Amino acid sequence: MWAIIGCGVLLVMEKDKIVKVHIFAFPIEGCDESKTWRAASEMIARRLGARYGDRVQTEFIEIFSPEAFNYPEILELIEKEQALPPIVTVEGKVIHSGGKLSERIIRNELDKLGIPPAHLS
Repeated sequence: MWAIIGCGVLLVMEKDKIVKVHIFAFPIEGCDESKTWRAASEMIARRLGARYGDRVQTEFIEIFSPEAFNYPEILELIEKEQALPPIVTVEGKVIHSGGKLSERIIRNELDKLGIPPAHLS
């Protein structure tokens, strides 16, 4: 266990805890492969991996793929128009919906969880 103190807040977390980031988006057929949600997700996954090492696992999930049905809460949000793709979750919590993917928003959530960059642990 380790602790980080910042702004009067004490965060205690297991040192080897793996945090899961999921990015849910529609597949885009017929587009340049470098301009798809999958490509954007892979870029963010590489950048988060470089910063946090193995402690952060990022996964892209195509909406309505067989794997997406393992996340009925996400499909329900879309069906009820309570969230728009792309949808980003960290540890199952929706932190972003619609618009562009943002590494900064994901990093802010990881900071709230007390996940330090790999070079600081």
